[in-house]
Amino acid sequence: MTAAAAAGTPPITPAPRMTAAQDAQLADLRSKTGAQFDEAYAKAQVSAHQAALDTLKGYAAGGDQASLKTFATELVPTVTAHLNMAKAL
Repeated sequence: MTAAAAAGTPPITPAPRMTAAQDAQLADLRSKTGAQFDEAYAKAQVSAHQAALDTLKGYAAGGDQASLKTFATELVPTVTAHLNMAKAL
């Protein structure tokens, strides 16, 4: 993704840190153990993969940077497979 973003006009630099929501989710996961962790982790994986898939599909269909559109289009099958695996956890 970094290479595809850098190839854009103008180049796009991905955020160097996680968002506040991502930090909070990580803190929540760190506070859990055992079955509570397993359940929260599986739920977070499904949610994150679904969000990623929705973003990729949206950009593949209507994005304005050719290099990122190609990246998004090519990554959809992989993220779909990962989403299906996450749902099976």
